[in-house]
Amino acid sequence: MLKPAEGPANIAILGGNPVIGKALEALLASTDYVARFFAEYPEGEAEPLGGAQVAIVLPAPSSRRQEALIAMIRNTPSTTNLPVIELITTPNENGQGILAPWPCSIEDLRQFIDEALLDGS
Repeated sequence: MLKPAEGPANIAILGGNPVIGKALEALLASTDYVARFFAEYPEGEAEPLGGAQVAIVLPAPSSRRQEALIAMIRNTPSTTNLPVIELITTPNENGQGILAPWPCSIEDLRQFIDEALLDGS
């Protein structure tokens, strides 16, 4: 379980929409998370997501884009077990992580993040 003494949780936001990504980054930062937006998965780095404790994958025009981002997370040794929250705009039974309806309130998103942090520890 995440302890308050450990400091704010690090959240990676992945997706191709910089407007949504940067807005979500700012919203999460205002709620005591350390959030960082990545337009693409940074391949070839030892810590590709900067030590994130949870990854949020933004909705994409194609489910293949989301699936590809999640596959990269799962196939990279340092992020294999990273909890993933998929923001989805339509019901989806085939998700590979925690499925969160999008749009949602920041309070709802915080609940999904806290759930992922508890499940991932």
